[in-house]
Amino acid sequence: MSRRIANLLFLLATIGWGSSYLFTKFAVNELEPFTLIAIRFGLAFCISFAIFYRKLIHVCKQTIGASMILGVLMCAMFAMFNIVLKTENPSTVGFLLSTTVIFVPIFTVFMTRKLPPYSIVIGGLITTSGLTLFMFEGGMTMDMGVLLSILTAMMFALHLVVNNYFAQKYDALQLGVYQLGFASLFGIVCMMSFESMTGPQSSLGWISIFVLAVICSAFGFVVQSVAQKYTSAVETGFILALEPVFSALFAYIV
Repeated sequence: MSRRIANLLFLLATIGWGSSYLFTKFAVNELEPFTLIAIRFGLAFCISFAIFYRKLIHVCKQTIGASMILGVLMCAMFAMFNIVLKTENPSTVGFLLSTTVIFVPIFTVFMTRKLPPYSIVIGGLITTSGLTLFMFEGGMTMDMGVLLSILTAMMFALHLVVNNYFAQKYDALQLGVYQLGFASLFGIVCMMSFESMTGPQSSLGWISIFVLAVICSAFGFVVQSVAQKYTSAVETGFILALEPVFSALFAYIV
C-alpha cells in the first residue's frame, strides 16, 4: 500500500469519525458513558472478527499485549468524549478536538526521540495560532467542558502515536480488531463498577449505536491501524484535524 492510499483511507475514516459527534450526542442521551463504550465496541469487535476471523485466530501474545494497551487508551478517551458530549455542542467539541494535531508531534518526539521536520513544526505553529485565534475571538470560555475536550484531544493524540508505533511492529489488522474487543471489555468492567446497564430507549438510539459501531469503529479503527503502517502519526494527525469540518457539516445537515 502506498502512503497516498493510506492517507486516503485515513481520510475516509476521518469522515466517518466526523459523524460520530452527532450520533454520540444522540446515544449519550439514552446511555451512560461506559455502557455506550461496552455496546459500541463490543458490537464493532464481533462484526470485525466475523469478517476477518481467518486472519485473527492465530495471534501472538505481543500483539495481544499491544492491543490491550490501545484498548485501555480507547476506553479512557471515549469515556471522556461521551461525558463531554452530554453538555457540549457537537460542533464545539469537534473544533476543540482538532487540537489533536498540536499534541501528535509533541508525543511523537517523546516516542521516537527525534525532532519532526521543519514543515511539520511550521504547520503545527500555524494550526496552534489559528485555533487560539478562533477560541478567543469566538468568545469561548475555558470552562470544565472545554478543558475536558482538550484533555480528550490529548488522549486521541496519544492513541494515534502509540497505535502508529505498534502498527510498525505487529500485524496491523489484528491490532485494529483486538483493541476494539479490549475497549469493550474495559467498558464492561467500568460499567459494572459505576453504572447500571440500560439499553437504548428509541429507534434513534439503536441507529446511533449501529452507525458508531459499524462505520466509526469497525471500519474507522481497523482502517486506522492498517493505514498507519504505511504513513506517519504526524500526517494522520493533520488529516484528523479535518474531523471538526465533517462534524459541523453533519450537524448542519441533520
